[in-house]
Amino acid sequence: MFCTSLRNRPEWATVPNTLFSSQTLKWAEQTLSTHDLTIPLPKSRQHDTLESFLLLALSPSDLIQESGAESAMSRIQRLYHHAGGMNVGILFLLNEKVPKGNGTLAFMRLQATIFPTFDMPIIPLASLASLQTSLSAFQRQVVKTCRSPTSTQYTPSPATLLLPYCTSNPPVPEHARNVLGDICRNLSDIARTSTTREGQQLLREYLEDSNPGTAKDVIDFWAQEIVVD
Repeated sequence: MFCTSLRNRPEWATVPNTLFSSQTLKWAEQTLSTHDLTIPLPKSRQHDTLESFLLLALSPSDLIQESGAESAMSRIQRLYHHAGGMNVGILFLLNEKVPKGNGTLAFMRLQATIFPTFDMPIIPLASLASLQTSLSAFQRQVVKTCRSPTSTQYTPSPATLLLPYCTSNPPVPEHARNVLGDICRNLSDIARTSTTREGQQLLREYLEDSNPGTAKDVIDFWAQEIVVD
């Protein structure tokens, strides 16, 4: 399900048609008061309690002006408390073309702002072209995590949920995610590693043999928006 207000937001205006053409998820359009997208979470057992994951759709232009940033934070807070902090997150469009915009830096600032208070993932969306792929991959990962035999209760880790989408070709393969988790402490560390010559060489050494092309995809993701004006 998605909110009809997306049609009135220039950066998201094409999303309804994209979602309606999806071959993997079935979408309906409604007026939603607290969020922009609802991802269904199929049940595999009768006692499963997860039914949906609620997402806000944000972009750098939502954070440029002080009033816009305050409005975005108000929406984040309202959604978080509406759902008790469970099964909520943010879909953040990185490559929106705005004056002096830098999607990756805006993403990192938003992450640093909300994580001390709100334990919710921010899914980096490289472009609208990867929307369906990213949402489907996110849905599969959430369902897989909550059905893990070692988990009695689903408590999403923002870093864990974000890592698969820090690539120009989402999702990052599971083995590559484990390797990245071993050599980098957090997402900020991955960003730094991906944007330095030494770090890029390290990624190639660890990832290229087992997952050809993955290192390049991760490097490209972090490089595409970091431009010095």
